Amino acid sequence: EQQINEINLTDNLINTLTGLKMTLFAPPSGAFNNSTLTIADTLGYKTIMWSKDTIDWRDKDKDLVLKRATSDIQNGELILMHPTEHTLKALPKILDFYIENGFNVVPVSHNIAPSKV
Repeated sequence: EQQINEINLTDNLINTLTGLKMTLFAPPSGAFNNSTLTIADTLGYKTIMWSKDTIDWRDKDKDLVLKRATSDIQNGELILMHPTEHTLKALPKILDFYIENGFNVVPVSHNIAPSKV
């Protein structure tokens, strides 16, 4: 029940602030169990996880964020970054690296199979 309430509260807040209906769910801190997956599915969400973590919430170093976001990158990666000052400073170089290396930067919803969104 607590998970349902938390997901619904977040969905309502995002909808109120943006007018958008969420269809994707990334478990907070990446912590989930079978119950979480079932609840998200029942509420109509596709659960997603990141494939590369910049750990920018802990290590407040733009160069380290850049290194983690660009090391051994592969097509289809979902890169976890947070809205922090040092991540914002690293972002232009991260995007330049991706573009220079032939990657497209797209929203998660465009990166996963459309039939599953």
